[in-house]
Amino acid sequence: MAQLAAFDMDGTLLDGRLVFALAERFGLDGKVRSVQADSKLVNYEKTIAIAALFAGLTRQDLLAAIESVPLAANCERAISLLKEQGWKVGIITDSYATAASVVAERLRMDFLAANELEFKGDKITGTVHMPLGWQEIGCTCKLSVCKRFHLEKYATKFGVPLENTAAIGDTRADICMVRRAGAGIAFMPKDDDIASATKSVVRKPDMMQVAQLLLLGAAH
Repeated sequence: MAQLAAFDMDGTLLDGRLVFALAERFGLDGKVRSVQADSKLVNYEKTIAIAALFAGLTRQDLLAAIESVPLAANCERAISLLKEQGWKVGIITDSYATAASVVAERLRMDFLAANELEFKGDKITGTVHMPLGWQEIGCTCKLSVCKRFHLEKYATKFGVPLENTAAIGDTRADICMVRRAGAGIAFMPKDDDIASATKSVVRKPDMMQVAQLLLLGAAH
């Protein structure tokens, strides 16, 4: 039976967040937090505004930032175990593909959906290309990467029925895919919304607990 698991990256596969790891290196964390807190901006507009803050930084700056963020405890072991059991496993993140691909390669992921930062030469231009998707399926998330849309997209690509999919995330940005998947797991939830979106909540920072729930069929 084909099965598929989609993982959020920041705060889920990673014990930290790329945007803050990058921003803190260049004194931009206050500006990033200000954008994130701006209630006048729709979610995808915040992605555009934050990408603009990084204009002039280099590809190497971005890669150094992602390398500085550790994987969640037992992450490599958990992903390997799922893959050994025949699962298709990937990342759906509203972070940046240039950095997320480093994590995807390290974990030997089968798919990746993320925003694409634009580069001119080796420098970030401040423009970001967003895959969106919510406008095609009527999802209310309004995120730069609609996680529900991309969960459905990869389930179709790999021939996996939605009831055989799982979605794992840590914030309200992950709710649309966590609710849509056959099994949704809130991992180290950062807000009450994601914790209440599913009956399966893992509050111990150990990714093996996620793998065990999925392999035992205990997640809902």
